[in-house]
Amino acid sequence: MSVSRRLFLAALGVAGVSGGSLARAGELPQPLVLYDDELKNGFQNYSWAKTQLSMSVGNGKPIRVEGEPWSALALHHEPFSTEGYSKLTFVINGGKDGGQTLMIKAMADGKAIDADFAIQLKAKTWAVVEVPLKDINAAGKTIDTLIWQGQAAAYPGYYITRIQLE
Repeated sequence: MSVSRRLFLAALGVAGVSGGSLARAGELPQPLVLYDDELKNGFQNYSWAKTQLSMSVGNGKPIRVEGEPWSALALHHEPFSTEGYSKLTFVINGGKDGGQTLMIKAMADGKAIDADFAIQLKAKTWAVVEVPLKDINAAGKTIDTLIWQGQAAAYPGYYITRIQLE
């Protein structure tokens, strides 16, 4: 990780984290990085919102997302177990307008797992968000996608980076 990237994350209050991988049987999983300046560890962009990957913002390259009602940022991977992970963490910024309400969900077999976990973004403010996997009904399950879904209205652009399972 570059010095400028470490300084950027330090300014956001994010501790440096290694770029984990899917755990082998009998091993404790390391943080599994989905996105950090680019998609990692086999994750792919399956979004149905307008997304721009690796946008240059300050010293980082977050994803910029904006969308129509019910659109979502969706990061997909071949099915994998969340066993050993307890939370999803990410750094997010509401952009110049803020106010976006996003539902955080996991998907299995292409279908959203029912959960009611929502966050509301603040304008021009970076925030570290921790989502307990039990709160999105994804703890100890095999999943294939994580989504950040807008609600019943179109929403202005926001930025998200340093997405990982811990």
